[in-house]
Amino acid sequence: MIKESRVLLNPSIVWTIIKNTPTLDPLVIPLNSKLYYIKINNKFASFLTIKKWKDSTEIGTVYTYPEFRHKGLAKKLIKYVIKKHKNVGLICKKNLVEYYKKTGLRISNSTKNRIEKRKDLFNKLLAKIVGYELVVMKN
Repeated sequence: MIKESRVLLNPSIVWTIIKNTPTLDPLVIPLNSKLYYIKINNKFASFLTIKKWKDSTEIGTVYTYPEFRHKGLAKKLIKYVIKKHKNVGLICKKNLVEYYKKTGLRISNSTKNRIEKRKDLFNKLLAKIVGYELVVMKN
């Protein structure tokens, strides 16, 4: 069952995000982003955060704890958010495009909203340093 909360109400989630930065999006912490999660046996199994912008909903972090991986939990959370919110998008590494396509998201080449502008800034300033570029995917 998918439940909702806020990032700052869940210290173990905050710690998971901090430990896994830059892979996970630390911006969700100061924004106290909305959190969707699945627990199994009273333990966090998988979670997803969103950031609401004026023109879109951005999936900020998707994470499944190692012992719960390969059960479709993250995919379930993503599909839930796509149904619940309008104009959903996310920024991801190119090697994750095929995975996110399975959730109903497609590559976006638009430059119109905040999500695309953040991706462009990253690719111009940091891609060569970190060794990868990002893409935007939207429903």
